[in-house]
Amino acid sequence: MSIITDYKVTFGIKKIHDSNLKFMRSISYSLDSIIVNFRNAIDCDNLLEAINRRLGISQQGEIIYPTQSLQIITISYTLTKIYHDMEAYDLNPNITPDYSLPTADFKEIVKAWRNFVVNDSGLLT
Repeated sequence: MSIITDYKVTFGIKKIHDSNLKFMRSISYSLDSIIVNFRNAIDCDNLLEAINRRLGISQQGEIIYPTQSLQIITISYTLTKIYHDMEAYDLNPNITPDYSLPTADFKEIVKAWRNFVVNDSGLLT
């Protein structure tokens, strides 16, 4: 099975006040809410670059990637963690993440999202 199928990822466009807003649905609200922070190809490419930097080196440590919506993504060689509360994470980086998934899976989802954003395709729902 593909990663997109495994995580039940679907993309769509919702028309709100004469604007088309792109969204993602999956098995995790946390994953959905973090992905929509990356609204254009440049934002997606920057995230993919961070993921690739971490996947390219199998050593300890992680990249901390803050989002515009004040959420945090931590990317390690094996695991990506999503935190909704940046302040809580800053106070205690050992808190339980709101969601985590293998970094390789996260990369595939981000690549699919980038493709959706760039191609401007999808169903209006």
